Amino acid sequence: MENDQSKELIEGILGNIIEGEIEHMLPFLAEDVEVHICLGNQLYTDSFTATFMGHKGAMNFVTLHHHFLDLLKVIPTDFHQELNKVIVRGYLECRLTISGEKWTSNWMQIWTFEGDQIRKIRMFSDFKQRATSEAPETTRRFSSHISH
Repeated sequence: MENDQSKELIEGILGNIIEGEIEHMLPFLAEDVEVHICLGNQLYTDSFTATFMGHKGAMNFVTLHHHFLDLLKVIPTDFHQELNKVIVRGYLECRLTISGEKWTSNWMQIWTFEGDQIRKIRMFSDFKQRATSEAPETTRRFSSHISH
């Protein structure tokens, strides 16, 4: 997949996750897709790590995500593609639904493609590391629908 195509697809899927519209992203995920999540500082007990497998796992991830987090801003700041992998870094601002606590974080994701399908998504965010600056300015807008 070409760099611009993978960037557009990733932005679309991030928009789908924000909107909770998993059904729009399923055609782009391999049947046995792996979604790995690592949130928080693994040295402390307030961290979360999980692996979600397949389409049902991806749907469970989005459902859980919306149960615990209210995303306020998700801004990808840069993309780097090498062969079949795309590394995306960005900025996140959200509110924990249980406590109402607002937190920010810089994040990184690694997307692995096999042809036009996404084989693996790995997401890393350390919410103990609060961003020290304001959210980056961007004109990027997510489309909540992606076409296949």
